Amino acid sequence: MFPQSTLLDPLFWMVLGAIQVLVFAGANEWAKHYRLNMNWWKWALAGGWWFSFALTVAGAFTLLGENEGNAGWYFPGFVGTGLIIAGVILLQLILKLRNA
Repeated sequence: MFPQSTLLDPLFWMVLGAIQVLVFAGANEWAKHYRLNMNWWKWALAGGWWFSFALTVAGAFTLLGENEGNAGWYFPGFVGTGLIIAGVILLQLILKLRNA
């Protein structure tokens, strides 16, 4: 990420990890606010979706960083489109089951 740097690269990844913790803490508060009644399998589905989305973004930027431009743009274009559709379906499922 930061060539020839012994300090900025680890700091960048630590900040990125801290942001992930804030995303999960925010998701918990968001679920409480909207009374989604999240249980273990809903959290597992949501966490799996987020993990897949993060891997897709990381994979795309890794490919772009290795000068694989076409693959770097096609990968999020195809896989990311499927993940967005799956995310909308997952959100609809969680919203339908919030009163169950």
